Amino acid sequence: MLKSRTKWKLNERIADQEKVIDLSNTLSLSPLFIELCLQRGLDSKEKIERFMQPDETWIHDPYLMYDMESAVSRITEAVEQGEQITIYGDYDAGAIRS
Repeated sequence: MLKSRTKWKLNERIADQEKVIDLSNTLSLSPLFIELCLQRGLDSKEKIERFMQPDETWIHDPYLMYDMESAVSRITEAVEQGEQITIYGDYDAGAIRS
């Protein structure tokens, strides 16, 4: 595993360090990761394991987004016409592609 160059700082320490160590040992995950999970409501072995192994039930129907059918139609038309498509991502999309 690659060693992180980032020094993570937690907003607040979890008071129950015994629970952190127990979950860390049980799941073979770092205490820091366990603290982050606990801060986000993942407070059991089962919840953390479910978070670590997501499945298709986590994915929402994209057609619930406003105007998705129009967007799909326009993209399909652009592909069929050989048009160039530029995709812009927001800050948590990771990159801008064109």
